[in-house]
Amino acid sequence: MPELYTSDRSGAGPADRSGRCGRRPVIALIDRDTLRVNHERVVARLSADATFGLMRPTVHARLVRDVSVESVFVQYDRTFTFNGDEARERAGHETGPSPMRYFLSGIAFCLAGWYAKGSAVLDVPIDGLELDLRTLLDMRGEHGFDGHPPNPQYLVVEVSVTSVAPPATVLEVIDWGGARCPLSALVRTAIPVYERVILDGELIRDTVPVEAR
Repeated sequence: MPELYTSDRSGAGPADRSGRCGRRPVIALIDRDTLRVNHERVVARLSADATFGLMRPTVHARLVRDVSVESVFVQYDRTFTFNGDEARERAGHETGPSPMRYFLSGIAFCLAGWYAKGSAVLDVPIDGLELDLRTLLDMRGEHGFDGHPPNPQYLVVEVSVTSVAPPATVLEVIDWGGARCPLSALVRTAIPVYERVILDGELIRDTVPVEAR
């Protein structure tokens, strides 16, 4: 990866013994070389041994109080603990985010990671990437009203990208990553997934229908 530099806030770094201004190295948002090599290595291992890719994630959850739940699992040789809850008006105690916020965050984590890998594999520079996810849930479904499904009705993914790459190339990255993210792929089999992609402040894709705006 080409080494990047930045100066201090005055516009020039501290002078070295030769009198020249120094420049402080900074880390790029996406290390495309490292991600590309990693992706190619994983693909090679999967080609040689399909069992390498069989993952069996698990979590352990326990009810703490009323609808407050604690989830504990070990990953990366470390123990992680998540707390999930609901609003007080729904018999919760607001000790943690709702399951829906975890659901949306999980999809966002997955998509962002695969967009980064797409940037690396397709060799497209990305200097900034942010996601906003939203959905519509009709509570009548989960409370037993006929004709109203308990699941979310759709998912809207809005991606804001900063890049010198042209719109068509950025969209290739979005499509490449979106097709490979396991969580968004699962959601797409159940409900419509709409997209808004914004490149440097300009809307370059909008598939969101009027009823989902």
